[in-house]
Formats: sequence, C-alpha cells, structure tokens
Amino acid sequence: MKRTILFSASLATALGLFALGASAQDQTPAQTQNRMSIAQIATMLEDQGYTVLEIELERGRYDVEMIDANGMRVEAYLDAATGAALPYREDDDDRNDRDYD
Repeated sequence: MKRTILFSASLATALGLFALGASAQDQTPAQTQNRMSIAQIATMLEDQGYTVLEIELERGRYDVEMIDANGMRVEAYLDAATGAALPYREDDDDRNDRDYD
C-alpha cells in the first residue's frame, strides 16, 4: 500500500514538474509562491481516500484524475492555492471555439 502511494505521489510530482516547466514562463514569482505543490495536493487527496492517477496544472488550477474508495474514476478541478474543489465545466475547453455573432 505504501509503495502504491509513494509511486502515485512520485508519478504525480514528475508529471506536475513537466507541466510546470511548460507554464512557468507565464507566471510571476508571487503566483508560484502562493500555489500548493503537486506533492501536497497528492498527499491531501490520498489522505481523503483517493488514488491519484494524474495531476496537471491548467489555467492556474489543478486538473486531477483519481479513483475514489468505491473504485469510481473521478476528475476534479482544484484551486491551486487552497486545494478546494472548483466547479467542473464539461464544455470548458469549447468555450473559446464558439462563434458569437
């Protein structure tokens, strides 16, 4: 069990570092200092009974894929500073593609 948690946290950290590298140029040092680390997010979720599959930083929030205690796959957006759940929008990526006449 501990190996699974360590592996999940390590994988999440590695993926997060890759994502952070891609987005680090767009952020000020103040934004980075106020954000929870990917390891902190993974630990918080695992303490709540989730198995973390993936964590990505997108548009200033964490996009997390995980499995709950019942084995259901869950996706959530979390506030980067607090780790609080944010409202989920299924069509979030399509908003910029709409033609407003």
